[in-house]
Amino acid sequence: MKNKLKKTIMEKNWIEKIKEAVRVAMNKGLNIQKSGGGFPYTISIKDQKNLIYIFISKEGIFINTSNGYIHINHSLTDREELEIQALTLSIKEYNEDMAISEFEEFISNKKEDITDINNLDDDD
Repeated sequence: MKNKLKKTIMEKNWIEKIKEAVRVAMNKGLNIQKSGGGFPYTISIKDQKNLIYIFISKEGIFINTSNGYIHINHSLTDREELEIQALTLSIKEYNEDMAISEFEEFISNKKEDITDINNLDDDD
């Protein structure tokens, strides 16, 4: 049973799983952060209950969640490296879009001036 579990862990396409986790987080509007402009990369995803850290190096992937962790020995291919770079660019663009959206929302929700009783006739 233990060997079967190890084989299943190794056979998973972890880069696709990581990309899917980031897509899900983006669709939910969650806080996603990335660090590093090159290897190793760290991606963190946070919601109200969970905090997930994904550490990606050229030699392996480490996933740390609120309730557990796993280290996967995995040598990244050149294509996977490019996919990770594209993913981090998507995270950067996502964070920029979120910042602009929140900034615009803050401006548009400014408090309306309370109408003074002396100015009621000015609305006519």
